[in-house]
Amino acid sequence: MKKYITKTKEKNVIKINMRIMGLLNLLMDFKLYGAFAIIYYSEISNSMMLGMSIFSITMISAAIFEFPTGIIADKIGRKNTVIMGCINSLIYAIILALTNSYTGLVVAAIFEGLERAFFSGNNTAFIYDTLKENDKENEYKHYLGKVNSMYYVAGILSTILGAVISYFTSIKVLIVFSVVPRIFEVILAFALKDVKKYSNEDENIFAQVKNVMKLVKNNKILKKQIIADGISEGIGEATYQFRSEFYKMVWPLWSVGIPGILCNVGAFIGSWFSGKVLKKWANEKVIIFSNLFSIASNWLSLLMNNVLSPFVMITNSVFTTDVATSDISQSLYKDEYRSSMGSLKSLVASVLYAIFAILVGFIADWKGAVVALFLAQILKFIVVGLYGKIYVMRKNDKISKKVLT
Repeated sequence: MKKYITKTKEKNVIKINMRIMGLLNLLMDFKLYGAFAIIYYSEISNSMMLGMSIFSITMISAAIFEFPTGIIADKIGRKNTVIMGCINSLIYAIILALTNSYTGLVVAAIFEGLERAFFSGNNTAFIYDTLKENDKENEYKHYLGKVNSMYYVAGILSTILGAVISYFTSIKVLIVFSVVPRIFEVILAFALKDVKKYSNEDENIFAQVKNVMKLVKNNKILKKQIIADGISEGIGEATYQFRSEFYKMVWPLWSVGIPGILCNVGAFIGSWFSGKVLKKWANEKVIIFSNLFSIASNWLSLLMNNVLSPFVMITNSVFTTDVATSDISQSLYKDEYRSSMGSLKSLVASVLYAIFAILVGFIADWKGAVVALFLAQILKFIVVGLYGKIYVMRKNDKISKKVLT
């Protein structure tokens, strides 16, 4: 009877946390203005480069706070860190809704960066630790895929509603309405069931930083993955945010959100079924194929440069790379530093994104949006090469362990 009650409790904790994390992901990405953000920022700042700089400032802010918030998360617990992230999410949404100046956009971007910093390493660690406490960590890919799929549901719904509302009103109205989901975020975060803290309470922050850096330094696979994912996420996010400038060259302004809807539909399908796909194919193989396909589809769409281009550009959205990379990462992290190590990885991605966003905007001002997006894809070949090495190294590690046993 006791065993039955314990198992029921465990199932309930997993169920509650996964549902709430899924809903939080839905609310986090429910931004009615998302598809029009670069257009709005460029209008306010009178420059595509300055418009892209807002995204850069967000990531610079995230980079500055990334590692400290990861350290804090391991100390104060996963639930409290989620709550802190949600509060910052509400603050930046309110500032963005109230401002009409470039300075205001910068301030909002700083708070958005702080929100990202609290969420980045902590939220996946929260999901993993919830499962680990209940001996279900082997199902991480399955649960992460389902939870992450809510990001794309948010993208679909917010883009459709955003397109309709913007047609009758303005982008500013979309930004004001986007404050509402942030309020619900904060309320929901308090309903999470907290998980065990693995960090050493007696270990000071400086010792924790030293140990994390040492662990990363001594892990050749993790070092390569941090660099590969930093480039992939950095250039991927920069080009994704900039795509609207290309879309409006071949489609009317009111329709630039449609490719985003289709992209999110593909990503939702890929994420929802990622557990099954990644059981059949190695994480690294999926990541390598996805990057090669992304390069080919982007180059083809840019060379076509016509009304069909957006459809071609979004065909790579079905690949489950975020789940695959996270699954590799979690297997390499230490329990007591899981959030800190995740934050260090996100820090590299944030710094690279900040650089790439400015570069993409600069090249676009200089040579045009097509050239900027075309050149950006070249960097993905580095990701392919690094993940090829990671695949070989992880395969050799598994062979070595089998021989030893």
